[in-house]
Amino acid sequence: MQDQDITPAGEGAIIEEPLILGSADAVQWDVEADVIVVGFGGAGACAAIEAADQGCNVVIVDRFEGGGATALSGGVHYAGGTKVQAEAGIVDRAQDMYNYLRIETGDAVSDETLLRFCHESGSNIEWLRFLGVEFGGNPYTSKTVYPPDGHFLYYSGNEPLPAYAAKARPAVRGHRVVGKGYTGHVYFSILKKAVEQRFIPIQRHTKVVRLVQDTDRRVIGVEAIALPVRHHKDHLRQYKNVGPMPFTFEKAEKSIARARTLENENGLRIRLRARRGVILTTGGFCYNTHMLKQYMPNYAKFASAMLRMGSMGCDGSGIQLGQSVGGEGRKLSNNFYGRIISPPAAFVEGMIVNRHGRRFYNEDAYNAELGEAIAEQPDGMAWLILDAEVWRKLRKQLVPKGDGQFVQWYLPALVNVIFGGSRKGRTLYALAKKCGIDERGLQEEAQTSHATIASGHGDPLGKSSDYFRALGEGPYHAINMSVWNKFMLAPFLTLGGLTVGEMSGQVISVDGKPIHGLYAAGRAAIGVCANRYMSGMSLSDGVFSARRAARHIAGRTLDTECPAGDFS
Repeated sequence: MQDQDITPAGEGAIIEEPLILGSADAVQWDVEADVIVVGFGGAGACAAIEAADQGCNVVIVDRFEGGGATALSGGVHYAGGTKVQAEAGIVDRAQDMYNYLRIETGDAVSDETLLRFCHESGSNIEWLRFLGVEFGGNPYTSKTVYPPDGHFLYYSGNEPLPAYAAKARPAVRGHRVVGKGYTGHVYFSILKKAVEQRFIPIQRHTKVVRLVQDTDRRVIGVEAIALPVRHHKDHLRQYKNVGPMPFTFEKAEKSIARARTLENENGLRIRLRARRGVILTTGGFCYNTHMLKQYMPNYAKFASAMLRMGSMGCDGSGIQLGQSVGGEGRKLSNNFYGRIISPPAAFVEGMIVNRHGRRFYNEDAYNAELGEAIAEQPDGMAWLILDAEVWRKLRKQLVPKGDGQFVQWYLPALVNVIFGGSRKGRTLYALAKKCGIDERGLQEEAQTSHATIASGHGDPLGKSSDYFRALGEGPYHAINMSVWNKFMLAPFLTLGGLTVGEMSGQVISVDGKPIHGLYAAGRAAIGVCANRYMSGMSLSDGVFSARRAARHIAGRTLDTECPAGDFS
């Protein structure tokens, strides 16, 4: 395996110990509000909007200018039993969504919270539509990671696979925001407009570095470093150098270091008082290499070959802020690591094998499952084996068709075929020798595929009958799917976060007690997708968890974990 050295530029987001005050009147505050929202991505915007609509005075603080991972996303929400589905002729129920997600999410949240998430998903979609977010119909039912332009409902998880469909009635639940290409930026722009319409102040280019507590350990505010306007342009330039783009690892790490230098050398200390509470919505930590090495060292070794799905703001700072006052970080080793092999659809008809020549996972599975399975193979090595017939299909599929899909999906696949280390052999034995695969194992796996087809039985690994086929005649091609291959699309994001009360969103301490005045939402918190991610789950959970925290702060909840209390 080709281990990649990680430069120290991304070493941990520097969070200071909390400032303890005898009372809120003990210092001069630069800004005062009922609610301070730290982070202006999707979850932060939703928290601010909900809190303002509940009558709270809100201030948003963002390290850069907002958007975060949300603006870089596909703009997909996972929801069931919605009016959008009904308008498109799709029959679905929140209960069916719950039955499916129970299989996928495991112990991420309680059954009661999962059921509430499912039942609120439809009303959350309507809330977003009220704000101006447009969702569409025209379902796309073929296998895809992201639907083509013009299609706005699709299977964004494993719903139609036989093993899942037997337990939960499938439906297209991926709700894509209307627009061309990835529409996360469209989604965020609408949320941003809703924030501006409510005249919610945004403190930009300001990095929160520590929490402020009183002697009762209640969080009463934050201390931050605000960058003077003359440095905003350079700061923003560094921010834009970081994102889910291939071959940019070293450049990103240098920009991360430069941004921190700008902040530390030029920033001014300010204090912001939160009369009711602070909500942390800062995202995960895919751009904090120190935390990656700490919590998932195996993945950190090939971080340079990943597409880290987030922005520079996804540095773990919110999680570390919560931990600094005793908050519990949980499931921090969990992640989404995908291997996107479709489109093109011909890839799904291939056979993915490890260095022993053995097929180890269903090629039709959701890309996160396949990615995780590849990462667990010896040396992270995997090859997709194609026979001559599938290779001919692939060549036809890689020809541009003018449907807007080539640049986004087919060109990256073509680049990997050409530059990613693909191999060709007239026989399986010759191909195995070129790939470093056990020849006998590969031959036996091919024979097994023929025997399975001849028996009339389905694929033992669960591949759909639409794609399951025996390995045919050569010449054969092997497409490199290994973890260290930079030319293979490998989206990555972190899933763990701060433990929160499932009725309130309050951060929970390591001894199981709520930390008064401190909340977390989105990827900074444990949520529905803390164990496993499917497309649309992060944005949907961001809305769900952000509105939950805002309602609790405003006292509009029946939560029994901890009363909203006296906010004076």
